Amino acid sequence: MLQHLRKLPAILSAATLCMVALLLLSCGGGTSGPGTTLSVSPLNACGEAGTDAECHTITVGGLARAYLLHVPANFQSGSSALVVGLHGSQGSGALFRQTSQLNTKADQVGFAIAYPYSLVSPGAGFAEWNEFFNNSFGANPPDDAEFIRQLILAIQASIHPDPKKIYVTGLSNGGFMAHRVGIQVSDLVAAIAVVEGTAVSPGQIQNAPVPLAPVSVLIFHGDQDPTVLYCGAANVASQEETFNYWIAAAADNCSTVDNAAPLCDAQRNITAVSEKHASGCSGNTEVQFYKLEGGVHQWYNVPMNVSGQVPFNPAFNSSTGLATDEIIWNFFAAHPKP
Repeated sequence: MLQHLRKLPAILSAATLCMVALLLLSCGGGTSGPGTTLSVSPLNACGEAGTDAECHTITVGGLARAYLLHVPANFQSGSSALVVGLHGSQGSGALFRQTSQLNTKADQVGFAIAYPYSLVSPGAGFAEWNEFFNNSFGANPPDDAEFIRQLILAIQASIHPDPKKIYVTGLSNGGFMAHRVGIQVSDLVAAIAVVEGTAVSPGQIQNAPVPLAPVSVLIFHGDQDPTVLYCGAANVASQEETFNYWIAAAADNCSTVDNAAPLCDAQRNITAVSEKHASGCSGNTEVQFYKLEGGVHQWYNVPMNVSGQVPFNPAFNSSTGLATDEIIWNFFAAHPKP
């Protein structure tokens, strides 16, 4: 399927991962309606490397769903934030925990961070989120938006983060899913941050529903990303289409955009525009987009404001932050629910 061409390269093949998991525990499994069998990620959280002390499970839609939860010592019940981090396709919660290094930022500033696990898609043969218009799960796809909703509610009941400070971020397929969460769980989520993802696949952005509530949106995208094309394709919405969706969405309805020039021209050529900022949005929300010049399909934890270094964006500074984790957290901290 065309949509699978944009997935992250596998660390191991799905078959190899499943064999490894079988040796540790099992590939697990459950059903999501007649005729469709779904499995937990081959890298199941509780069996990925023996027993993971941060692993938890909840049951959603009749399926046991796994997530990791890191609660730093300086987390304050009732006032600290919760961030949910969504891994890319063929990934896992533990892999995203490792590559994003969000635990380090959590320990510095005191927010809790959860890393949920997606399910194995029967059509794709590997773990991925059921983003908008993903056809690989068949006739009975899992309700991953409801999974994230129930995950947030479970964590709220257990450690009591500030309900106005619930945030979601994601990479690649996890970025696609973060957009879906921003639309369908925005009554709980204050802001989302998307790295190398877009609003919908396979490009039916005109069919994306209206967000439930105003939500702030931060988007990073490398202009050299070969997996999720910056200017889009016939089957994937462009960053311009995604940005415009959010600023025009009835829930956000932004009144001011700092740059009317497009990110891509009519021939899908990248323009010189390096950032867009929409303000005057409903509920004091904002929509921010940054082009990562020279950036590809990955999460960058290096300063990105050094001229001549890849990736680069001249708008990054000590106020916005310099590396991905820092920029995301600064944006989240500035955008709680009113």
